[in-house]
Amino acid sequence: MPRVLALVRQDIRDEEDLVLPRLREALDAGRLRQLGVAWETVRGSAPTRPHPVVPRRPPGNAVLGVPLSLYDRLRDGLGPGVSGPWGRRVPAGPTGLLVSGAVAVLVRKRS
Repeated sequence: MPRVLALVRQDIRDEEDLVLPRLREALDAGRLRQLGVAWETVRGSAPTRPHPVVPRRPPGNAVLGVPLSLYDRLRDGLGPGVSGPWGRRVPAGPTGLLVSGAVAVLVRKRS
């Protein structure tokens, strides 16, 4: 774990010390604000949990990312669920079943 934390800290330092200053040099303040707004929009529509079955590249990540984002946000809003397979927590009640079924259908269609 200490190695992971050291790598994360180094990555943050690299971004703050190298990447962001270069970005500030290359773009004006208006364009930086546009990028910030676009980033917040993407973050608001992205899943809040990892989903290993989702492709990392377009169009698969966009097609499956939006419904999974909805699923994640519903799970987050429902609070604690019931234990599922392998000790995972899954949402309880009809909403959880409906969302879980919709995501399963989407994932199967992709396969």
